[in-house]
Amino acid sequence: MRLMIFAVVGMVLFLLAYGFGLGGTVAALIFLFVLFNGALDRVAQPLLEKLRA
Repeated sequence: MRLMIFAVVGMVLFLLAYGFGLGGTVAALIFLFVLFNGALDRVAQPLLEKLRA
């Protein structure tokens, strides 16, 4: 569910960046940055739990 939220937030930021005229490349980089942060959060969560125990 969190990954879906990150994807939606990334799409919203993509549209805002494109709407403000930053260009498609910068908007796509913003979208991918948010999406990869969501995926990294998903992958790192179990690893952090193992380090705490």
